[in-house]
Amino acid sequence: MSYHILHLTKNGSYVSVDRGLLFCEVKSAGECYKLPIDDIKAVIVCTPAVSFSNNAIAALLKNNVVIQHCDRAFQPIGWSVPLSRIVKTKVFKNQIEQNDVFTSQLWKKIVKQKALNQAAVLDIMGLDSHNLYNLINKPLMNEANIAKQYWRDYFFMLSEPMKREHRNAQKFENACLNYGYAILKTLIYRSILIHGLLPNLGIHHTGNYKTTPLVYDLTEPFRAFIDIYLYYFSKNYPDEFENEEIQEWIKFIPNCLKDYRLKYKENSYKIIDIIDIYIEEIASAFSLFDSSEIFLPNIKEQYLYKDTQKNREYEE
Repeated sequence: MSYHILHLTKNGSYVSVDRGLLFCEVKSAGECYKLPIDDIKAVIVCTPAVSFSNNAIAALLKNNVVIQHCDRAFQPIGWSVPLSRIVKTKVFKNQIEQNDVFTSQLWKKIVKQKALNQAAVLDIMGLDSHNLYNLINKPLMNEANIAKQYWRDYFFMLSEPMKREHRNAQKFENACLNYGYAILKTLIYRSILIHGLLPNLGIHHTGNYKTTPLVYDLTEPFRAFIDIYLYYFSKNYPDEFENEEIQEWIKFIPNCLKDYRLKYKENSYKIIDIIDIYIEEIASAFSLFDSSEIFLPNIKEQYLYKDTQKNREYEE
């Protein structure tokens, strides 16, 4: 099955459903598109003038599709999500119990992999002089210090020195990153609900910090993937990057999540699909209070599937 992140970018779009197909009609342009609902993982609403039939919303949510809503500046402002469900009683019970030793160990693994992926991003960008590996290998890793140095080096290599803007980004690069992270969070949120975890109970962040702290916690090791995709975007589409055409980035990012793959055991999976495997292993870790065998995404192991296919064809 081919999964998709569906982006709605045209004003005047009307979304309906019939016989298992999602229809998107743009009457002003005389266009109508259709896609099997079973093939959709998330819907990203990028324009304010979009209408949904109630049946379409119900069908999407019933099929575990998360709908992300953006404002006029393409900044995410909210989600429509399915109801939570309990898949495994033990996972649900153990998450509520909040075993401090387990959550501490799990968070250390997650945040270390996040930092390793950030260091790998700088490697890929060609910065040999960064100090991230030394900071990561210290007995007490300081996440804030690593982040400070990472963003300084990242923006220097990407374009120009600037600060990381988490909200209401004014700089194009930050707006692109925030949009990409929001797509990741949408996919993480969807998978959390499917595997019976509670998004309101975090591992590190608390409910007072974010309404869905577990989503933010589990997104951390994937953030660097968005960072490197923005770097690829700047290299592959220099004019669009220079002219700050965010709609081109909106088209680019879901293709990366489908075209890049990671290996898991004996098989390889699209990034969009590896998220489900990652969350499923987190849920299993909660059922045993054991994080020793969880899968964590390593950006050094990703590869572009299309390039691999081209190489195979050439070799044959």
